[in-house]
Amino acid sequence: MFDGWPDLVCFDLDGTLVDSVPDIANAVDKALVSQGAAPAGEEQVRGWIGFGSPKLIRQAMEWASLDEGLYEDMYKVFLQAYYQHLADDSTLYANVESLLKAFKHQNVPIALITNKPSVFVKPLLDHFNISNYFSWMLGGDSLDEKKPSPMPLLHCAEDVEAQPERCLMIGDSQADHKAARAAGFKSVLVTYGYNHGMDLTTLEPDVLIDDLAELLM
Repeated sequence: MFDGWPDLVCFDLDGTLVDSVPDIANAVDKALVSQGAAPAGEEQVRGWIGFGSPKLIRQAMEWASLDEGLYEDMYKVFLQAYYQHLADDSTLYANVESLLKAFKHQNVPIALITNKPSVFVKPLLDHFNISNYFSWMLGGDSLDEKKPSPMPLLHCAEDVEAQPERCLMIGDSQADHKAARAAGFKSVLVTYGYNHGMDLTTLEPDVLIDDLAELLM
């Protein structure tokens, strides 16, 4: 993709670096039960993740046929439940730290760009001892726009005066790919993440991989 190493690498979080569905699903289920609804379960919630927490809760409410007026209370329950159990059952995907170390060793600036609320980002990265790799940790509420907007990606590129065509976005979803394309970044998508059942080949990313280690070959 590049002549040498990229000038900037941006990573998505959920579904790319961390399998966080178990803990997110537990928090969503607690929010649903708090409003008298049945829990949705992990597999159902897995298909809702990727567009930010507000959208996640609204999808859960629609699934449970709950009134929109319950949103604020339900969202508050979700945030509290998730913050208290942020990484009980979440796991780091294979070869994450090996790839981060490789970029760090080559002095490539690394950004974390997620649609997850920013209050959760550093605590989750701290849990897996990988916070120190990232020069930026941007949540969905860190800037005026979030993915699929290119704004977070371009914000980081401008910080280091990197040309977009020399930058890379690594994610698992259509939102990551759209943000990369809109920013003029190269796009790498992983097949193991939260792609909502989409055939990622139809997006035509620059590279499609099953394991992050493939970027080291």
